[in-house]
Amino acid sequence: MKIVSILLSVLFLAFAVVQLNDPDWPIWTIAYAFSAYTAACSARNYYNPMLLMMLVCYYAISAIHSFPHVGIFEWLGTEQQSASLGMNLPFIEEARESLGMIICAAINFWLMMIGFSKAKKADYNKEFSVTVSANSQA
Repeated sequence: MKIVSILLSVLFLAFAVVQLNDPDWPIWTIAYAFSAYTAACSARNYYNPMLLMMLVCYYAISAIHSFPHVGIFEWLGTEQQSASLGMNLPFIEEARESLGMIICAAINFWLMMIGFSKAKKADYNKEFSVTVSANSQA
C-alpha cells in the first residue's frame, strides 16, 4: 500500500506540473496537488476521511461540469480522429480535464474508504492520543 501511495503521489505531482502550461492552470494544478497530498499522507498511514470526502465531491462535480456537452460516443470517435489534429477541437481538452477529475475522484474515494475503515479500529489514533497526553503534562 505504501509503494502504491508513493507512486500515486508522484503521478499526481507530474499531472500538476504538466498543467502549468494550461491557460487555466491554477484550477487544475491545485486539484492535482491536493490528490498528491492525500496520496502522500496515505503513504504515511494518515487518512483524513472528511477532507477526502470533500475532495471526492469537488472532483465529481468538477468532472461533470467540465465534461463537454457532446455524447460520450461522439467524444470517443472524435478522440480517435483528432490524433492527427492535436488539440484543435475545443471539447477534446475539456473531456481530458474531465477524465483527470474522474481519476482524482476515484483515487480519493478509494483512500476515503480506507480511511473510514481504519478509523473504526480502536487503536488507530493511539499514537496521537499518547503524544497529546504527554505534551499536556509538560
